[in-house]
Amino acid sequence: MSESNRRNVLAGGAAKLLEGAESLLAECQRPARGPNAGYFPNVVVVTHEKQQALFYDDLLRGRTVMVHCFSIAHDAHYPVTANLAKVQDHLGDRLGRDVFLYSLTTDPENDTPEALARFARRHGARRGWLFLTGRPDDMALLRQRFFDHGRGVHHDFVRDCSLGLLRYGNESVGLWGAVPTKSDPEWIARRLDWILPRETLAGAPRRRGPVPGSPFPGAVVDPV
Repeated sequence: MSESNRRNVLAGGAAKLLEGAESLLAECQRPARGPNAGYFPNVVVVTHEKQQALFYDDLLRGRTVMVHCFSIAHDAHYPVTANLAKVQDHLGDRLGRDVFLYSLTTDPENDTPEALARFARRHGARRGWLFLTGRPDDMALLRQRFFDHGRGVHHDFVRDCSLGLLRYGNESVGLWGAVPTKSDPEWIARRLDWILPRETLAGAPRRRGPVPGSPFPGAVVDPV
């Protein structure tokens, strides 16, 4: 083989390798950031499986999710986790594929990953349902952003809706709603239908605007 031909072969091989690398990189790219990406904290959280994750980049970005706040101690007096466990049955194989459920502890000092793992097993948590803990300030910030609309977190649970509501949304398009955590499990699962990805309709989108500074609908909660 002549020197010229050898160079051509090597150049062709390098081009194919570069093309393959670019294709692999494209497959590994993160989903596009949603319209309210800057509102959600990208804090480090730890799952009940002892995995660290960036909340926005790894768990929220581009996904349809359900989020609620709880603590193991409080759940004994105001049980909501058992009801959410029943939601899994109605979601079926969509959980962990199309929809993800995140339980944010309000008691990170006591709700360690080990304690959350036992709690998750007790309630039969499946793939796609994560119990999350982290630094107290970070968990308080997540709680505030999802449920408080900037008025400051109330530690009196009677006034703090975070322990009684399930926030659900499609982050990629900025559609969000809320439903009481003790609602009928089948009905909760059905509420996701209007925010799941579907065929794009013609014309400009029309929906109620969010509270200023928040992506969530202003003080609107689905009836039980």
